[in-house]
Amino acid sequence: MFVGVDVGGTNTDAAVIGEDGISTIKVPNEEGLEGVFKSISKEKLEKSRVVVSTSLPLNLLLSRASEFPTLTILIPGPGLNYGKKGRIVKGFVNHRGDIVEEIDEEEILQALEEGRSKGGFKNIAIASKFSVRNAGIEHKILSIVSGRFDKNSIALSHYAGGMNYPYRINTTVVNAKIKRTVFELTEMIRNFVGDFYYYKGDGGIIPYRIALQNPSELYNSSPAAVAIGAYFLTREKNALVIDVGGTTTDFVIVEEGLPKIIENVNILGDKTLVRCVDSFSIPFGGDSPIENGKLHHGRRGKPVAFGGESLTLTDVLNLEGFEIGDYRRSREFAKRYELDSEKIIGDFITMIAEAIESVNAERVIAAGFLGAYLADMIAERAKINVIVPEHSEAVNAVGVAVSRVSYTLYARYDTESGKAVFNGVVEESPFGIGSLPSDEEMVEEAKRKVLELAGGYAEEDVAIIYFNSYTVVRGGIKRGKIADIIVQIKPGVSKELL
Repeated sequence: MFVGVDVGGTNTDAAVIGEDGISTIKVPNEEGLEGVFKSISKEKLEKSRVVVSTSLPLNLLLSRASEFPTLTILIPGPGLNYGKKGRIVKGFVNHRGDIVEEIDEEEILQALEEGRSKGGFKNIAIASKFSVRNAGIEHKILSIVSGRFDKNSIALSHYAGGMNYPYRINTTVVNAKIKRTVFELTEMIRNFVGDFYYYKGDGGIIPYRIALQNPSELYNSSPAAVAIGAYFLTREKNALVIDVGGTTTDFVIVEEGLPKIIENVNILGDKTLVRCVDSFSIPFGGDSPIENGKLHHGRRGKPVAFGGESLTLTDVLNLEGFEIGDYRRSREFAKRYELDSEKIIGDFITMIAEAIESVNAERVIAAGFLGAYLADMIAERAKINVIVPEHSEAVNAVGVAVSRVSYTLYARYDTESGKAVFNGVVEESPFGIGSLPSDEEMVEEAKRKVLELAGGYAEEDVAIIYFNSYTVVRGGIKRGKIADIIVQIKPGVSKELL
């Protein structure tokens, strides 16, 4: 069986998929993940692949990034000035992955003291320029600082992958700020399940152990889950998905059954190595409050129909004939106000219609708790066909449940030195020293390795993202071959469920 859980702004949704079909669970965030897991029998959890999407809490955490100052320790090597990005220290790994200058332990300790004296820090980011070809220096610094600081608040850059050093520094800072939160969340989830997966912002899943080292991959994962879930439930390969949540309404473009992806996402004002779904939002949803007769963004609490004490968009829909929750309470509560409910709803639908027009969508899939209620009005205002799939209220959780393992491997083979490097970890090369394997042999070995590292549930649908190789010649003799390869298990719906 497959279990998918998505933590949203208002509710936590879950989908359980097995031989009996799909069942869904929705609990308020006050109950959260614990409430969801207690709603699923222990027997089912033990027999299931469990995946959790938690991008919204991470996004909210990053919105308060200044509350979590970072000490950034950089090892760029000679000739590069990155002083504005962090504290520069000695040490150097060259482009071949050789450590040609060691770090100075006293200098690292001094950097810690300086950081504390300048206002303090709550996490540490460590980034060496060529660490993706040898992460030894980063791990040496980690061994020094972890004895004096919380290891689960320290991020190393080689886990982020990618050769663009400035982007990797920025990504490592993001990882440092959110790593402790992801660690604590992981510990809580493991009270209910043993092994589990996290959902990524590109629509794939990764083992939790990998996510702990590069948690920025979880950024913006909920919209990606919406796209995958909408495709799975409708088989519409190209559409705009509208997810009407409690706090926001999200718009996600599906292209050929996958979410549209953007690279080098800007986070905290800087470009990063993060790739995730290309989505946009309007700051209104079912829990948006009604104040002075108008719809306002933010959230003051639950709708009156669900036990709250202030009117929301959901309550206003009940004034227009819908029966959502305790609709009678909504109508009784609203009598004390003078409201033009038709105009409030109309203004909201107009915003959605304008968003549809902005991307020239030809087909729309309605999702989220209010998606089914609003579909006809959206269709009429936008003059477009709107599909409401079964389980539309939990499309996000369905997407989390049905997605496949998607892992990216940065591999470097150097047969002259007999080394292989996988995401910064140096190993013995599978090819003999001085050998000249073909490009095809090297690519196949990288594909085999990525499947091995991804572990269970990995599917043999591996794409080559980047490839470059050259022969090392010294004294007129071929001494070996060097290849840089990036391969990825493609994201998408698990073949087992297609």
